[in-house]
Order: sequence, then C-alpha cells, then structure tokens
Amino acid sequence: MDHWLCFSGGNSLGSFHAGAWAAVEKANLNVTRMAGASIGAVVAAIIAGNPPDQRQQALDGFLQAVGHTVFPWNAFTRRNWVLGTLLAGQPSLYTPTLPGFFELLPGAPRDVSAFARHPMRRLLQERIDYDLLNDGDIEVSVTALDAESGDIVVFRTGETRLTVDHLMASTALPVLFRPVQIDGRHFLDAGLSQNLPLPALLDRDDPAEILAFDLYGLQGTFAPTLNGVANRAQDLMFASQSRSVLESSDLKGRRLTHVVLRDDSDDFVGKAFDFSHQSLRTWQQLGQAITERTLADKAVGA
Repeated sequence: MDHWLCFSGGNSLGSFHAGAWAAVEKANLNVTRMAGASIGAVVAAIIAGNPPDQRQQALDGFLQAVGHTVFPWNAFTRRNWVLGTLLAGQPSLYTPTLPGFFELLPGAPRDVSAFARHPMRRLLQERIDYDLLNDGDIEVSVTALDAESGDIVVFRTGETRLTVDHLMASTALPVLFRPVQIDGRHFLDAGLSQNLPLPALLDRDDPAEILAFDLYGLQGTFAPTLNGVANRAQDLMFASQSRSVLESSDLKGRRLTHVVLRDDSDDFVGKAFDFSHQSLRTWQQLGQAITERTLADKAVGA
C-alpha cells in the first residue's frame, strides 16, 4: 500500500519528523507523496532530495549542522541560550540585520526583518539535490502563505520546479525573517494559517494510508505559571489549527493516522527556538518511538 506523509511546522521541534522518518524507513513503508509546511517542508525536501539509502543520513546531518551543544545542560542555561537565539540569531541559520529591531527607535531607518537567512539558504542548497527532489519517486508539496491574498498556496513537484526559494518562503516567519518573493507575490510561513498541510494531500482520491505528523497537541499538562500558561497557549494555537483542518476536511473513505508530539516534561514556551543538540536529539528519539508505537498499534488492530 502507498503511504503519504504530512509534516507540520514547528521550527526546531521538526527534529521529531526526522525520528518519524526513521520509523517509516524501518517499517519499509512505500512513501509516494509528502506535504510539508515550514520546517515540515524542509524535512520533506531533504528526504525526497537525497538518494533512498542516504535519506536518514541527510536528516541527521542537517540536524547536526543547525544544532549547538549547551554545557552545562539545565533549565537555566537552556532558557539563556534560547533568549540569545531570539536576540542574536542562530549562526548556522540566521544572523541579525541592521537596523533590524532597532527600527523601533526614533529616527532609525526602516527594515523588513530582524534576521537575514543567508546561512540557511546555503545549507538548504548544499543538503538537497533539487533535480532529484523534482524528478524523483516521491511527489512533494510545499505550502506557503500568500501575504496579500491570505491564501495557502501549494507548490508541488510535477507542476512546479521546486527551488530553495519555495522552502525559504514556507519558513518565512514574519518580523524575524524577510518575506520571500516568488513570481511577483510575497510569501510567509505557512504555519501562520495552516500549520498541518493536510489539504495538499486530499486533492485526489486514493486508498493510500496518510500519516499526519504534528508538533503541537491539543491535550497536555497545564502549569499555573507565566511560562506554563504561555506554553499551553502556544500549543493550543497551533493544535487548534490542526483540529480545524481535520474537522473541515472530507475524510470519508480516507485512511488517516494523526501522530502528535507530546512531552509533558517539557513545558518551556521557547522550545521551538531551542536548537541545542540535546533537545534536537530528544525530539528525534520521541519521533521515532511514538511513530514506531503507532505503526505497531495499527498492525495489531488491522
């Protein structure tokens, strides 16, 4: 049976998708289509843009390239590192611009983003074979938000030659990153409107099994602290998008499994900007474990 994969956005939490792919490969699933939003688009492109026997290695290499080691590893240093990332950038992905945030000061010149993403562009150019991505055996759909119409636009191999610009558009989180122009239109991060790009896979009837990987869950523990409230608000904001997509989609006759990242021990509101190797590794391990358990449960229930 064919399998279609849907990868949601969530910045550094996307390492969960790399672990999920490890479980998919281990189960020898026949993946023929993928759709991704934001970091989910990057993961899908890395998978399809590398030879089958090098896909997991490519994902691991990408996580190694974007991560950093935090020592000593504890809650205090973790929060300081994330704060530093939000203020000073992540050198392997994005660096501060000028004036950037200083535009807020009286008399400062205008700017359109706080960070420039030249390192990320180079990384995506180096890690992905775009000919293989566009002409390979897996169809890939990348979504982005049209900044003027407010529409989610689907860029799909076979219809459009995907380039690094499409990945940059799908991950263009406003204010932090510059909008990306494609064919005269400006695009922003797809996660602002539709973080789970499931509709991109529902454009045709097929008995394929769909695995939708989500990085935020509706259910979770609630900690009555400022950080705890903000963390749950963030989770609910994106998880509610996914619920709306699932409820509004015609899933009659579809075989769909919704696989969600859940780690009740991590209530840090800044987790999506935590690029420490420690956290990336934890989420990757969770992705593999949760997906393996999901596939095993489905096999038992089949």
